[in-house]
Parts: sequence; structure tokens; C-alpha cells
Amino acid sequence: MKLIQKPIVIVGAGFAGMTVALNLKNLNPSLPILVVDSVSKFIFKPLMYEVLSKEIRIWEAAPKFANIFSDAGITFLKNRLTKISFKENTLEFSDELKLSYQYLVICTGSIPNSYLIKGVEENCYFFNDLNDLNKLKSFLKESQKTSVQKKLFIVGGGPSGIELACKIKDIFLEQFEIHIIEKSNEILNKNTIFNREEAEKSLKKRKINVLLNSKVEEVSETKISISSQGQKTSLDKDIVIWTAGVKPNLSYLETDQIIKKYGRILVNKKLQIENINNCFAIGDISIISGLEDLPITAQVAMQEGNHLAKNIGLLIQGKDPLPFEFKDNGEMISLGIGEASISALGVTLSGKLAFEVRRIIYTSKLPDINESLKSASSWIFQKKSIFTKFLKTDNFN
Repeated sequence: MKLIQKPIVIVGAGFAGMTVALNLKNLNPSLPILVVDSVSKFIFKPLMYEVLSKEIRIWEAAPKFANIFSDAGITFLKNRLTKISFKENTLEFSDELKLSYQYLVICTGSIPNSYLIKGVEENCYFFNDLNDLNKLKSFLKESQKTSVQKKLFIVGGGPSGIELACKIKDIFLEQFEIHIIEKSNEILNKNTIFNREEAEKSLKKRKINVLLNSKVEEVSETKISISSQGQKTSLDKDIVIWTAGVKPNLSYLETDQIIKKYGRILVNKKLQIENINNCFAIGDISIISGLEDLPITAQVAMQEGNHLAKNIGLLIQGKDPLPFEFKDNGEMISLGIGEASISALGVTLSGKLAFEVRRIIYTSKLPDINESLKSASSWIFQKKSIFTKFLKTDNFN
């Protein structure tokens, strides 16, 4: 096996991994940092909906890791992690590469959770990465070849399900009869009241049907079976899109290696894996002891990445790392083509201006890759004056 000695290794280059890598390099440009991911492009997930609707182009929402990290002086390696040896401080990858590390950050993100429901893996579409996006686009495009209205079900009434439903309805109008299936008694049950009410208005305006208190029992090639208030129903379907939840991507970990809670890696408030001081877990795969209720969002992942960069810098200097504190900056949701809802820092905003502000905020919040994305994102410059005016007027920061 090949052996590379002692860099800081970050496995996973999503919002969490990218943030910690770029901030670490800014703090200490001489640090040897290696970022590893199984794919070659960053997935700007909050903007995948705009790619689907062609409001932005795919290269605007999916820049190449090689370009982002090379500009920052960080080494990027496309590979898939298969094993961690915490005792030996080594990593093994799918091509038999073996790496030693001084510090390890794992942030491999999440994958769809089918909850072992029969037929979900085989008969549902997902919306978690670029492959999912391309498969869904292909199906929707093919559906335009017939005038027959198709029955489309979206499982999950969280932000992903709501955003997808509104976008698809706006793109294809009457091509699809859209139903959202939600197991709880309301959509967006973890979101703000303002955004929930705006989403309900948007769904009603688009005549999108919402089935609350409903649970999927099975998905076959032609039908979806649901239960509601003790009654089971089997409905004809043409497509089911599954957005009902995610689970941590931890296939490389052996069962008894670390402590888990709710299926995620347990870390202390300094973001260290319990009992392993030079290893850290952030983003979707981790849960912080004492802060178990933090949402699984890009906002949390980026704040963890920023804090962890500072903590690793402190450890290198022989100082004690600091506990993580989350600052809730609010939430934003897209509600169809050219519309959105924002509830943040005492500010509420909906409609077209909210849509433009949402897109710009998502990009501008990415530390140190702003220039990489802005160079490929003309809409940022086109809408800059609107964004600036909003910031001055409403003190949104």
C-alpha cells in the first residue's frame, strides 16, 4: 500500500468539509491539508431546485473541487474511504491507498433514509445529489412527450418536498397531479410559522394536494400504499420522489469503533469524537453532546466547520479548544419559480425579492469560495443592487 505522511485530512467536502478546509488554510497557510471526497464536484444543494427549473445552470451550482481547492493551496483527492484505524491514525481507501493523518475531520454527509420500507430503494426517485437530479430531469422531460396527466407523489413535507413540489408545478403546469405525503399533522413542522404559512399559501395556489397524518407502507412499480388513521389505501402512481429523511453516511466505520447517538457520531462540544482527541466529526454525520436538537442543515454544518478550524489551530499551538455555540441566523425556502420565503433575525420576507435575496445569501455565506462561485454566477452581479438595498433597509446580516 502507498503511504502519505501526516497531513490534516478532511474526508467529505460538503458545506462542513469545505468550510473547515478553507478556514484552516486562511488561519495557517503552511498547514498541509488534504481533502478527500468520492465525487469531483461540490453540490450546492439549496440551489439544486433552481437547476431543475433552469433558473440557473448546473455549472453555477456545482463547481469542481479541484478548482476551488487548488486556488486555495489545498490538495484534493477523489477517492472513497473504506476504513479508519483510530489507533494507528490511518485511513484506507477503495484503491488500496493508505493515508496517515495528524488530525482527522470526517464529514461525509448524509444519504436518503428509506426506513426499510418495501420498494422505496427500487421504485422511488431521490433528490440528494447530481445523479438524482439528472435522473429526475430525464423522467420529467420524457413525461412531456405525452399529454396524459401523470400522478406524482412526493413523500415528505419538509423543505425539500415543498420546494420540489412548487418547482415542478411551475415548470410543468398541468402535466402532473402532485400529492405530498407527510406523516405528521402539518408540513414544515420544524420550521418557522411564517415560512409554514407562506408554503401553505403557495401549495394551495398551485392546487398541490397534501395528505397529512399519512405513512407510506410500500411502493411498487405502479402503486403507492399509504396508511392514515388506521386505514390503508393503494393509489396509482407514475412517479414517487422520496424526500422523507436522511441518515448519516458511515459505511466506512466498524460497529464498535466509536460511540453513536441516534445513529450519528457522538462528539463533545469541542467537536471531538468521544475519547479520540485528534479526530473530529461535523455536519450531518455528527451529534453534539448537550446540543442534540440542532437541525441537520447547511447553516449548522458551516458554523461547525468554521469553529473547528479555529479549534484545530488552537490544538496545533498547544492550547485548549473551545466549545461550539450555534447562532440561529434563520431559514429560507424556495416556493416556486421566482418566489421564496425568508424568516431570519426578526425579518420576514416573501415573494420575488425574497427569492433573489435567498440565492445571493446562500452563495455569499460560503467562506473564501465566493470568488470561485461569483466568476461562474452572473446572477449574483445582476441582483447585487437589490441585495444591497435589502441589507441597508432591513438590517439583515
